[in-house]
Amino acid sequence: MHPVGAYARASEDKALRTNAADWRQVGEQVAEQFEDMEQVAADLNVTITRRYNDNNTPASNPHIVRKDFEQMLADLENGTIRGILFYHADRLVRQEYDAARVNRLFQLNPRYLGRAVAGGTDLSTQEGRSMLTIQATMGGMEVYNTKRRVARKNKGLAERGHMHGAPRPFGWAEDRQTLHDTEAEDLRKAILGIPDGLTVGGVRKLWISLGYEPTRNKKVSGAQSLQHSAVESRLVNPRVCGYKTYLPQTERRDGKRPWMPDFVVHKDGKPVMGDWEAVVSPQEWQACVTTIEERKRARKEGRSVHTTSVKYLLSGIARCGKCSFPLMSNQYSQGTTSYERYGYRYACLTTLGGCGGVTRVGPPMEDLVEEAFLLEVRRSLGMVAKEEDIDETEHDIRLAEIHQEIEEINERRRAKRISMGTALDMIEDLEGERDELNRQRRQLAAAKVRRQSISPSLPEKWKGYTIPEKKTLLRESIRAVMVHPAGRGKRFDPSLIEVVWIEDKQCDRQEQEITASDVVVLPTGPGDRMRPPPFLLRRSLGAAAGSSDPRLPLITLFYQSPRRGRFP
Repeated sequence: MHPVGAYARASEDKALRTNAADWRQVGEQVAEQFEDMEQVAADLNVTITRRYNDNNTPASNPHIVRKDFEQMLADLENGTIRGILFYHADRLVRQEYDAARVNRLFQLNPRYLGRAVAGGTDLSTQEGRSMLTIQATMGGMEVYNTKRRVARKNKGLAERGHMHGAPRPFGWAEDRQTLHDTEAEDLRKAILGIPDGLTVGGVRKLWISLGYEPTRNKKVSGAQSLQHSAVESRLVNPRVCGYKTYLPQTERRDGKRPWMPDFVVHKDGKPVMGDWEAVVSPQEWQACVTTIEERKRARKEGRSVHTTSVKYLLSGIARCGKCSFPLMSNQYSQGTTSYERYGYRYACLTTLGGCGGVTRVGPPMEDLVEEAFLLEVRRSLGMVAKEEDIDETEHDIRLAEIHQEIEEINERRRAKRISMGTALDMIEDLEGERDELNRQRRQLAAAKVRRQSISPSLPEKWKGYTIPEKKTLLRESIRAVMVHPAGRGKRFDPSLIEVVWIEDKQCDRQEQEITASDVVVLPTGPGDRMRPPPFLLRRSLGAAAGSSDPRLPLITLFYQSPRRGRFP
């Protein structure tokens, strides 16, 4: 009997849809096609020796390779099969290029069998091959026109702020308009926590502990875990602040997860608002997005130091006072008194490039820096914690000018007053400036939101913050913690810890002489056994380190050594 192959294909397996009915089975569409081809094979007295199954695979997209289709062509080429059965011409080919490849094989082998179950296509005849080419051309045009109409409809809906079909987004109820009772609040807390130091990985761990799962995906079998990229997508989704997005199909071709903040729909220069309830304000969303972008950029440029550390407060902040190398957290040997009392220390490690000249116990140094930070916060309230001091709209005039200039360049190009190459050069320069200004605008909005966290309640809330959140707030104010050598066997001496503060642009602090107002007594609590009252000494960094810039202040906490007793 004549050995032939059977080819079946479905562009989309309806059983794999997220909201598919339970009675649907995966592969049921191609299974029905194979059943019909078995009947035709019996009528033609041929044997189907190989089956080629391209289930859930479109044929009209030139970027998608149909594996079984390519294998079928190879088997026809080498004679493994001597013909092919298919349900209809549009199941076999949807592009003129694929039709030409099939027709070539049947022209070289006129005795090959090529028959369709429906449609009457016979590839063993010239008429049948011509009809296959025509059907592929017309089918391709039909698919293109359908995609064009759907894309225009979806874009129009997006510009009007309306939703189109999609699964229920995380944080919203089934109607996709009202907020979910619990998901929305957890999503809001996570978005607000990112600028304060919360990491995407921390959010992922929290959500997994709360039982949240990824969006149902029938293409993946077995248990599905909530991935880092999925959590990040939920946090930066413009939908959370009410912005409408539109993602063209062409942007999905490379298979990479799109950065949705880049696809916000604008009309008349302003973002289009959707017709659903928002989880956070646009400013709070921008602060979250900007923080994540800055973290990504820092890792890419190699500027990120110990950003994944969630256990040690001063990792990446403390530096050796002898060689300025970053101090690394290092545990004491188990069973020692130091391990039982402190657990870990900060050290300048020679194995990593340091001088090895500084080692300091961790917990007392962290307590000291926290006290200095909270004291500075109390002194600064009302002076640096005003979010109205930051104007995130300072670039809006220039952004509007860039939009107008691009329109004028396009008008000149359409009037053939300038060449296409010249127009593209000018537009690309303006687009680069626009992207940079938009990035700066998001940074200002993020800074404004972070300023809101510097409030009178910060000292009271401090103990409830996580290590990443505390570290982020410290980095906002502290440039480095310089730890000076103390000598072997010496007790912890707070006078050898220097806190270098970052100069705030909004508060131009000038070099000051030591006055009575510069001496501040820190309150001591019941847990501060035998701790003497410290005082705050302010002097300029320029005078201390020989810097030519006297505006950078340096605050050092000194503790007078007691006659007896130990520091905790």
